[in-house]
Amino acid sequence: MSIFKDERMVKSKRNKDKLVKKVTYRCVGSYVDINGTPQHYHKRGFKTLEEAKEWERNFLLKAKNEVTTNITFNEIYELYKETKKGTIKDRSFNDMEYLIKSWILPYWGDKNIKKITIQQIEKFQKSLLSKKNNNDEYYSNRYLESIQTQFKAVMRYAFNHNYFTDNRLISFPIIKRAGEIKKEMDFFTPEEFIKFIHVVDELPYFALFNVLYWCGTRLGETLALTWKDIDLKNKSIRINKSYSKHTRQTTAPKTNNSYRNILVPEMCLKALEQLKNIHKMTIGYDDNKLVFNFDKHLDENAIRTRKNKWCEQAQVKQIRIHDFRHSHVSLLINMGFNPFEIAKRLGHTVEMVNETYGHLFQEAQQNMINKLDELSIKLNAEQ
Repeated sequence: MSIFKDERMVKSKRNKDKLVKKVTYRCVGSYVDINGTPQHYHKRGFKTLEEAKEWERNFLLKAKNEVTTNITFNEIYELYKETKKGTIKDRSFNDMEYLIKSWILPYWGDKNIKKITIQQIEKFQKSLLSKKNNNDEYYSNRYLESIQTQFKAVMRYAFNHNYFTDNRLISFPIIKRAGEIKKEMDFFTPEEFIKFIHVVDELPYFALFNVLYWCGTRLGETLALTWKDIDLKNKSIRINKSYSKHTRQTTAPKTNNSYRNILVPEMCLKALEQLKNIHKMTIGYDDNKLVFNFDKHLDENAIRTRKNKWCEQAQVKQIRIHDFRHSHVSLLINMGFNPFEIAKRLGHTVEMVNETYGHLFQEAQQNMINKLDELSIKLNAEQ
């Protein structure tokens, strides 16, 4: 039985653009109910330590005399969350928390866990199919599956701790939207990228897009880079962390494969050198400062807005930010590199490279065969 302090950054009521520290308290513990069944409790949001202690005293006094029947999904989630801390990577924990707080708690948070029915779950699943993002597009089946998987994990925790006994509430199938059209992978050819980068007139973004295209790094990995990670002398970038736009936190990469050193092509290296020279003239510079951009991460929406503007100016097709990574892979495949070499550079496994880019390898193989056939015909004609 313990009381913990919660500290988090929230938007100031006076200034919405400013973050201020908010301190509250939470109670976490366990007890045996009147039926002899082990139970847990978790309650947060107390403004003072005394308020938390008072609630805990009253709760435990009441718990000795009656069976707990009104625990909510939100309270179950808080118990479940405690079991995940320290057992999964920070990045995975943050992703879990973002999905649950964004999609699951608004729907289920206040509902009594014992009163949830399979019909309510099916209604919740169907509601997910109609949700659209800011671009008025339906969320992908892969994303919807992640939401349902997180919901099922919390429900399984509750089931395993005897908060309900209906097995159907943890064995329901994951539903998907029928006939989903998968977004086509798009990319810049080297010629298109050169047209694009020539109109980029802001140095931080000029260096950023060069790194994304010529190194194939993920956006989160790129935004997390500090100058300590850039070795201009040996022409390499060290990837050992990632930045999340959702939590605004920098954490370790999600997988061990993501840790890697990447050699940097000359054009990209020159852009980084130019940016570092500017940063070194700024008061407060040291090698722990962010490459993009000094002491504040570049905003993803700002990156996307500028990218769209420069695509129009260069008169090249619009591609997504992640498509710069696809562009790099396409370039490597067409240059003849194999899946193992590409996987090492991307921070993937060979299986992931084959699964994601297998069709590009097939196209490259066909182009090779066509050129070999052309050469064969030419040589035979000369005989």
